Amino acid sequence: MSTAPTLPAAIGQALRPVLRLMGPVLDVPAAAEGRGGSPVVVCRASPAVVRRRVAASCAVYVAWDNRRGCRYVGSVCRQGPGAVGDRLAEHYAHRTAGVSRRTSWCLLTVLPLPERMPLGAVRIAEGWTARLLNPADGSAHPRVDLTQTPAELVSRLVQQAQFTDTGGAVRDTA
Repeated sequence: MSTAPTLPAAIGQALRPVLRLMGPVLDVPAAAEGRGGSPVVVCRASPAVVRRRVAASCAVYVAWDNRRGCRYVGSVCRQGPGAVGDRLAEHYAHRTAGVSRRTSWCLLTVLPLPERMPLGAVRIAEGWTARLLNPADGSAHPRVDLTQTPAELVSRLVQQAQFTDTGGAVRDTA
């Protein structure tokens, strides 16, 4: 029996436009255990819990408060299955904002992206997600090209990366 939280209705409704726009670039595993085929992973906003529940190395994550308000949108593109949990731990360790984040971020929704997705494509996904959710915290999101869908932009970046791939470069976002 899974102890993972379910997606609250208010958060599901807020994520609907994100999923509609970002769906083509999300990584939806064939056996999305406990998620009914949904790309969204829902878990308590705890680094240890996130490391156990989220195996994605590339993802967009959204922190929600106890009133189901969007607090923060971020992305990660690193090697290793604990990437999202490691990034959350860095947020919580932040010298000035860490305490506030630990107390206000209650739930995390994670939108896994395909492994080895180019960093630029991950940043596009973050930018579109932030634009659609308008988080209360954080303002350093990537700008988005409003004339093209994320799928079109990501497709172009993936093709460029495949053409110029040097194999095995380490990618990371802060």
